[in-house]
Amino acid sequence: MIKMMRLFVLLAAVLLTPQVFADVYKCTDSDGEVVFQGEPCRSGEEVKMDIRFAKQQTNDVGQLISGSWCEIGTSGVSEGTIMQDSAMRKTWIFSERQMVQHISQGQRKDTFKYAIRQAPGSFVIDHPAFGSGQVSWQVKKLTDEQLVIAAYGGFTHLSPGDCELKTASSEN
Repeated sequence: MIKMMRLFVLLAAVLLTPQVFADVYKCTDSDGEVVFQGEPCRSGEEVKMDIRFAKQQTNDVGQLISGSWCEIGTSGVSEGTIMQDSAMRKTWIFSERQMVQHISQGQRKDTFKYAIRQAPGSFVIDHPAFGSGQVSWQVKKLTDEQLVIAAYGGFTHLSPGDCELKTASSEN
């Protein structure tokens, strides 16, 4: 009887324990020292480690982003009203190790290429315009019709395809 009570208490403790998730980054600094920390690396090499202390949730963004995506606009919340910038068109092109942005504004066209490190559900780009040199994005939604990514507390909404091709086909 005592063994059954102990087993019941142990089972109840396991089932009632809240799930704990932690993102851990293994960073190598410029001196070659390895450091584990809870935020993306500021410089050097980075490896994101997925450590979960409980039942793992299934994630609907379990694949890497690839191909061309046209930026529709941005929002403050994932399913919120999308603010569009009709003066600027941005095409994001993802491959396994590089992200290219084609930005058109009037007659001006710029192309930016960034090294990228992808994992299902997130990616990090090396972006020298930001202080740390790295920008970490979370993939919030990835379907054949829509990509929603988040960084800096905002959400960027994209649809598949090249913005220039969409603009040309809508004008004809």
